[in-house]
Amino acid sequence: AIMQTSPDLQNFHKIASLFTLAIIAALIAYLFWDLALPRKDFYNELWGPAYLLVHGQSPYHTAPLNPNLPAAWLPMTIGFFFPLGWIPETPALQVWYALTIIELAIIVYLALGEKINLPATIAAALMVFFFPLTLNHINLGQFSVTAALCWILAIQTSEFLKNSEVLGKWISAFLIALALSKPHLGIPALLGFSYHHYAARGGLRPMLLLWARIGIASLLLCLPLFIAYPNWIPDMITAMSQNPAWAYPSIFVFFRKTFGNWGWIFWVFTTLLVVMINFQFWKRLPAKNALYWSLALAPLVTPYVGSWDFVVLLPLMVFTYANVNWKRKTFIWVAYVIAWGIMARIQALPGSLNYYFWWVPLWFIGAMTIATFFRKSDNPFWK
Repeated sequence: AIMQTSPDLQNFHKIASLFTLAIIAALIAYLFWDLALPRKDFYNELWGPAYLLVHGQSPYHTAPLNPNLPAAWLPMTIGFFFPLGWIPETPALQVWYALTIIELAIIVYLALGEKINLPATIAAALMVFFFPLTLNHINLGQFSVTAALCWILAIQTSEFLKNSEVLGKWISAFLIALALSKPHLGIPALLGFSYHHYAARGGLRPMLLLWARIGIASLLLCLPLFIAYPNWIPDMITAMSQNPAWAYPSIFVFFRKTFGNWGWIFWVFTTLLVVMINFQFWKRLPAKNALYWSLALAPLVTPYVGSWDFVVLLPLMVFTYANVNWKRKTFIWVAYVIAWGIMARIQALPGSLNYYFWWVPLWFIGAMTIATFFRKSDNPFWK
């Protein structure tokens, strides 16, 4: 018992875990190098707009670059990452690929938290990097991992810089503004942050100030667009209206396909239920813990989502794994392996559709709920 609580042992585990995580991330970067392909979402949504922007053209009029899809990511991303437009697509894609691997490693480290140790680090890293939809995300050059990390860093910054409240609040606001480039993945998290500022920081005024800071931060992130091409907003509206509809892997689409017009009612009921549960998390749990649940709940309420967006489940999976006993760790691995096999099989199908992954959030949220809340012993999640 003394050894388990020894600061020296804790420091050893932290250093060994960081070193191991860095080695695993480097090996994964080498192993998955060929997964990141040009002229995918990174080209359509970020590099193409950034390239046009730094050349004084409309970032949302990407037709001259012959994209597969119109630009649909919100301008905060383009404004923050516009320097990528100064380098050719392939090197820019390699930078984005390396950044994604690093971000995934940081998510593993932060989600493990105080429970970090060598075995848990190895298990969590394997779980995250070999998640089939992580591979899908890397293949497309998507933004969802960055968005998830921004939300986590926003709450971490808010807690870490308690003694420098003004600085902490503004850094958090910028991180949230950048994360809201994928707003459909941040609805529960934003509601949670708002409630946290309302309940824990003194009422309506702190919550309104939070929104004001996020709004100002969003405008500042868009500043490169206003400077380089002031008339970008009409092109953005046109590009987003041209974004083709497809069968999203969302509960909303599942309800509509299964129950027709009744699906609207089921979806509204589900959304209200998820929002209520989300508020309970932020009311009862430490903010950091509640955020992991908010990220995981997002795919249940948004009608617009891709399977690659389900990487927002990973922080909760890692956090849960780190905080349960070995029996529940085994249960999580069994649930993971079953889902992994099904997801891999779906991806291998010749006529695979993204819609076929609609069940993934339900599966993992259900598994984490069982592993977390159905416990006879003291529950670390409520501390």
